[in-house]
Amino acid sequence: MTHRSRLTLTALTLIAAGAFAPQAQASGFQLREQSPSAQGNAFAGISAGGNDISALFFNPATMTQFDGWQFSLGGTYVGLDVKLQDLSASRTPALLALGFQTAPVTGTSLGPISGASSHGNSGISAVLPEFNIMYSVSKDLKVGLSVNVPFGLTTEYDANWAGRYHGLKSDLKTIDVAPSLAYRVNDQFSFGVAFVARKADAELTNAVDYGTALALKVGSGLAAAGLSTVSPGPGQNSPVANIAMGAPSAVFGTPGYAIPGAWDGKAGLKGDGWGYGWKAGFTWQPTKEFRLGGAYSAAMTMTLKGDASFEFPGNLPPTDLAALNGAGLKNGGGQADLALPATASLGFDWKATSAFSLQGEVAQSTWSRFKELRVKFNTGAPDSITDENWKDTWFYSLGGTYKVNQDWTLRGGVGFDQGAVDDNHRTPRIPDNDRKWLSLGATYTVSKKVAIDVGYTHLFIGDAKINLTAAGDNTTRGSLTGTMKATIEILGAQVRYSF
Repeated sequence: MTHRSRLTLTALTLIAAGAFAPQAQASGFQLREQSPSAQGNAFAGISAGGNDISALFFNPATMTQFDGWQFSLGGTYVGLDVKLQDLSASRTPALLALGFQTAPVTGTSLGPISGASSHGNSGISAVLPEFNIMYSVSKDLKVGLSVNVPFGLTTEYDANWAGRYHGLKSDLKTIDVAPSLAYRVNDQFSFGVAFVARKADAELTNAVDYGTALALKVGSGLAAAGLSTVSPGPGQNSPVANIAMGAPSAVFGTPGYAIPGAWDGKAGLKGDGWGYGWKAGFTWQPTKEFRLGGAYSAAMTMTLKGDASFEFPGNLPPTDLAALNGAGLKNGGGQADLALPATASLGFDWKATSAFSLQGEVAQSTWSRFKELRVKFNTGAPDSITDENWKDTWFYSLGGTYKVNQDWTLRGGVGFDQGAVDDNHRTPRIPDNDRKWLSLGATYTVSKKVAIDVGYTHLFIGDAKINLTAAGDNTTRGSLTGTMKATIEILGAQVRYSF
């Protein structure tokens, strides 16, 4: 019995997928929203440096563009709406092959999983904080510190929805603390590095079909013994408990039915972990009008440890409860190594006129590192392995900045962000798909020392198909098909202070 393994794996997959504070706004479960000023032009040219030191999250070398003390503090509101349509879920065909076709007494089919064909908004809106500070040790040497939320996602579904065995609540929060250093070699070249300490916390829950878990375990035992596996009728007893406990197949009389869908419970996981990594970048400015910047954020593997908990229905026969506990479905601990991607980026900023500048950005994230998630348990249960089969992704954006006067600066930009998951691996926990960006922003300069930035983005997300089959890791969860429709509104604001 490896259902517990699969359950905890799914939970930690989310941690991996973050993964999750608010809904992911970049490929996989990355959060690109780390600079409200750069939000206004869809982060075009951010690797070459923006209007303030918040660009150091993307490229620490950009600090050399500023002098003295620099400070920025802001937050980004992410308004998420995720709805599901055309939902259909069913239990594994293996149940029918074993003879578990209809429920006793009612005679209803055990194949379909109950639940409405649609689900309202499962996304949870959130605010992402960002903080940056920089000090000029000298004209050429800068030190800085940034605090950001680089990965995150929160989704929550109704307790009785059709995909409840695949996920109920998925909530993972991450936070990065990154001290950085930048040095200007000459008027053209600057280099920078940063050390990254990352903390992740997650809570994940889903419903569990204990009836199906028992039916698959006991049904196979009955079939091997040459006995009927058809669900018993009214007033009849079943050898379920006896087979599950390893008793001789000819022993009958213990009450209990292995009825899929009759004994629903719940399972959850709370886990956390630390990871450590680094970033490095450069800027090159051959002329006063043109600047190029590149950066690399190293891949990171985090070891996440957590406590799993299981809730069983009150009417579950004691012998069946003991069988489930004996198979490893009991409270305990587990851990998994989470492979997060490396990201490489290149951007430019070209001052076309005294008032207008053009920016561009391209970035790649190596999500193909996330090939599988292996969970190990301290209860003696076997490792659980889930094939993720994610792919590398690309992000492109183009934007412009127009300085209206000394007080006002306007921005705009468009972008395209690839999703990392295909239809056959997409889960309701991580509604990832291709995104198109449309952004607007502005800066109001209050004084020589103070400025206020705002940025807005609407993300157009293509309809995402869910096509999970009731096999492998999903044997006890069942199949799930449907269409996911999502929209995201992002609004960021920050205040900047220099002295």
